[in-house]
Amino acid sequence: MLNLNDFYQRALSYEQYIEKTENQLEDLVEQGDPNDFVQYYSLGLKRMNRVYKTFKFDANLEKELNTANGAGVRFLTITEGWCGDASHIVPVIHHLAQKLNIEDRYISRDENLNLMENYKTNGSISIPILVALDEEGKEIFRFGPRTAHGMELLKRYKENPDRYSKDDFHEDLQIYYNENKGIDIVTEILSLMK
Repeated sequence: MLNLNDFYQRALSYEQYIEKTENQLEDLVEQGDPNDFVQYYSLGLKRMNRVYKTFKFDANLEKELNTANGAGVRFLTITEGWCGDASHIVPVIHHLAQKLNIEDRYISRDENLNLMENYKTNGSISIPILVALDEEGKEIFRFGPRTAHGMELLKRYKENPDRYSKDDFHEDLQIYYNENKGIDIVTEILSLMK
C-alpha cells in the first residue's frame, strides 16, 4: 500500500495553494499563455474566493458533523488551480477540515503524476481527489473528482455527446455547484468518515 506521508509533507496549506495559483496566473500573464490557461486560472481563483467566502454549514450539516470522527485523520487533496471542479470543491474541503480540526494539505497533480497514477478515475487523471490519511500515511478513504451527481452528469455526456453536449454538461454542472452550495460535497465526505 502506498505511503502518502512524503507527499503530505511536500504539500501546501490552503493559503499557500491559493498563493501558488495566484503566482501561476501572474506568470502566465507576464510570460505568455500558449495554452490559453489564463482564463481558467482567473475563473478558478474567482470561484474559489467566492465559494470560500459564501460557504456555510446549514443545520442539517451541523448535525452530520457531530457523527464524524476526525481523530488521527489528515486530508491530502490532489488538485490544480485551473480546474473548474476544484474551484468549487477545494474551498469546501478546507472549511470541513477546519470545522473538524483536521489538518489539510494540497498538492499539484501536474507536478506529481506518479501520485496521480494511484488515483485515476476510470483511467482518467481527473481532479480534485481528496485522500484521507491516517497517522502512518495510509489511505483511509478517497473522494472525488466530483460528487455523485456531478459524476452522473459526466456519465450522461459521455454516453450520448450528440444529445447532451460538452457545453450542456459544463453548464449543468456549474448550475448544480452554484445551487447545491457544497452540501453534497460535505455530505459525501462525511459519509466516508463514518
